Amino acid sequence: MRAGEFFAGPDESNHIVKAARARAGDEIEIFDGKGSRYLAVIKSAAGEMVTGSVKALLASPEYRTKLTLCFAVVARSALEDILEHCTEAGVEAFQPVMASRVQFDLFSDWERRAGRLSQIVLSAAKQCGRGALPVVLKPEKLDDLLAGDGAAVFASADGLAPDEAVKGLAEETDIKLFVGPEGGFTKGELDFARGRGAAFLNLGLYTLRAESACLAAVSALLTRLG
Repeated sequence: MRAGEFFAGPDESNHIVKAARARAGDEIEIFDGKGSRYLAVIKSAAGEMVTGSVKALLASPEYRTKLTLCFAVVARSALEDILEHCTEAGVEAFQPVMASRVQFDLFSDWERRAGRLSQIVLSAAKQCGRGALPVVLKPEKLDDLLAGDGAAVFASADGLAPDEAVKGLAEETDIKLFVGPEGGFTKGELDFARGRGAAFLNLGLYTLRAESACLAAVSALLTRLG
């Protein structure tokens, strides 16, 4: 985008014309991935490039709380669901976690998979009208993440109800939310987290799949902390 004009590349143009069925003269929403959304009008939708002019800046609200979702590495389909739905819910960054009970390896082929994961986040941001893109971070070990700065919250069956769990977090703007693998984090991992001052959040009566737990935990925190 430059000088009030926008130019969409082949992939974006294909989506605009074939999926959204937009034509010359139609108004569409575009965004720069840096936090800004715009109302634009299409001038040309020929070939592999859609072009047009920017009409107005649109509101692009963001949560005050910058939430990093630290989730145990899961199978591909669940991983993609987590990225899609939690982008829509307002996650600031995705941090895959390697813990004792994790059964899937993202370390060895991270470079190959990172582009695909970022594309899922991009598509989800477009779908929900979010201006700023969450980042997808390289996997790290649980102990290393807990050793860093910032508040930490663990989704756990023995945690507090959401309204109670957030009481000590009202002044925090950067929070790491941890969701464990199948079977949960080990007792040693949870004890280490408690020793680091982590809060514990209960998500209800029943056992949730990883992708469901991530979305429920993110929504529970962001709807209360803003």
